[in-house]
Amino acid sequence: MVDTGARSGPDEVEDEDDDGDDDEHSDDEEADDDVDSDGEAESSGETSVSALQRGSAEGRERKRRRPVWTDEASANLVVALTGEKARAVDGSRIGTSRLRRLRETADEREIDGAEYEKRLRRMFEKLNPRPSWAALSLRRTTEADENGISRTLEEEGRDTLSDLLSRDAGLVARMTGSKGRLASGRLEVDRLRNANEAQGKGTVAAIESLQFHPSTRAHVLMTLSRDRRVRLFQIDGKENALLQTLHVPDLPLQSGLFDPSGASVLLSGPRPFMYTFDLQSGRTIRSSPWRGTSKHADLDSAERDLSQVRFQPHGGSLLAVGGRRGAVHLLEWGKQGASASGSLIGSLRMNAPLAGLSWDGADPTKIMSLSDQGIVHLWDVRNMKCQVQKRDVGLFNPKGLESSPDGQWCSIGSESGIVNMYNGNRITDSASTNLEANKDVGNLTTATTTMRYNADGQILALASRNKKDAVKLVHLPSLSVFSNWPTSATPLGHVYGIDFSSSSEYMALGNSRGKVLLYSLRHFL
Repeated sequence: MVDTGARSGPDEVEDEDDDGDDDEHSDDEEADDDVDSDGEAESSGETSVSALQRGSAEGRERKRRRPVWTDEASANLVVALTGEKARAVDGSRIGTSRLRRLRETADEREIDGAEYEKRLRRMFEKLNPRPSWAALSLRRTTEADENGISRTLEEEGRDTLSDLLSRDAGLVARMTGSKGRLASGRLEVDRLRNANEAQGKGTVAAIESLQFHPSTRAHVLMTLSRDRRVRLFQIDGKENALLQTLHVPDLPLQSGLFDPSGASVLLSGPRPFMYTFDLQSGRTIRSSPWRGTSKHADLDSAERDLSQVRFQPHGGSLLAVGGRRGAVHLLEWGKQGASASGSLIGSLRMNAPLAGLSWDGADPTKIMSLSDQGIVHLWDVRNMKCQVQKRDVGLFNPKGLESSPDGQWCSIGSESGIVNMYNGNRITDSASTNLEANKDVGNLTTATTTMRYNADGQILALASRNKKDAVKLVHLPSLSVFSNWPTSATPLGHVYGIDFSSSSEYMALGNSRGKVLLYSLRHFL
């Protein structure tokens, strides 16, 4: 189903009952019971990683379909997509707008017959996803490691996660070229098939967090749900195939981050340890950064919640962990996160509890921390010293701090839902201790729980999980909210997490009902 913001209507409304939205607040023990029974249903045997890779390659070769006949004349056919030569099937100019939709770039005018067929097929499959009865047979394999973490691989006649990531080596953590300036006012949004529909309808655990892989080609989406499972999907807008499922029984998952190299995933929550999952080998490493060190024995007993973590941007090697009593701990993670375990190298401390944490997008040697009193601290991680302290007297009950990827903007949320927007220079300038917002966005009425910038810093997504359909998209630099999306009929639910793909062509929203809604942004296609 296609959902365009400008054409939103009753077709968007899902046939779902609102009852049960409060049921996601169950205890961890209840979640464990569900996880154990579900885990038994998913398991179907154990095998080694090498055997999985061999079996996957053989399966793809065996199940690859080839056309019985190909029209050789198609290669010599030239189809005009725009301009005076563009014609419909009957030779008229009526309906040529459909041809323009097949273009991949604005200046593309003609394609050959074979490419025309491919694009028509791709558009048809986008609008009419392949039904389950037409799918190739699925082979599911489950294996467990020494940490008690089980990994389930879904194998069809398609590329595996390892294939997707190895094909894109060297392209991760790099911002793609701009598609031009995004106009304010209206945003062209198309709804696609739910990103996690392939996992089945039996799983209804709330989505705690989600993130796209930093790759610019392989659109892999990671979701963390309340049933303590990590799922990886290959996003194409049509099938959105489930690649792997990772079950972490001893960790209530609240944060999942791809490391800057894209080689591993860092998993954390309200526990004094973290897990690193190697995407290539499937190996997991458990890390307890403060354990066993007499120097930081007091921190080992104090830091029980490691869910607030941030990787240093632009290929940096540090990991920042928010702690108690206003502390921000810095771990040496290395540039190849797959083999990292994290060693504590120092701590930064404020005089008030921590309310937000973010690296400076313009300068990776700087990190910002926000106290619950509304004071922003700018630290230099090279000498572990605070360079700037600023306070906005109009900021009350702050909640969350986020910097845009280019460092041009910084946003601070609040318990009331008001989001203050600051130009990055206003925070880094040490000439004054006063901080004044460029604008406060007051479209949310409950606590701000999600602030997420897209890759080129032209969109800021805001959400509050405390109220149904509480999502707004802010246009930068005009600091205005897009008026046409979402509408009152857009079926968002209680949104727990939002993320954009590396090129911003996809936007994913996870909610309390266990759904990951997927949208395409036409401007970035």
